[in-house]
Amino acid sequence: MTVPLIPSVSFHFLLNLLLQLFDGLLSYHALSLGVPEANPLVNSTIAAWGLFWGLLYWKILACALLALIFALRHQRRALTIKAFTLTAAVYGYVFIASLSLLLL
Repeated sequence: MTVPLIPSVSFHFLLNLLLQLFDGLLSYHALSLGVPEANPLVNSTIAAWGLFWGLLYWKILACALLALIFALRHQRRALTIKAFTLTAAVYGYVFIASLSLLLL
């Protein structure tokens, strides 16, 4: 008997956490080089708390929200996978676009 190819919720959750990590590292590197932060909420937090703590705050908040989506996975599995897919697509695009701008 074969296992159906249904995407695992935990795979999507871990992928999103990994994208958050890469986005945080890339953002830290870019902001250290003098690239301005486009998000006004993140920018004001960085101005108040400094680069490291401002980015860390927003990344922890994003990971906590991802964990909340993951915690609700038993009630709405299909919606959970769609939410994780959407966030992974957005962060994946932003990560690749930012990386290409830094390298070019």
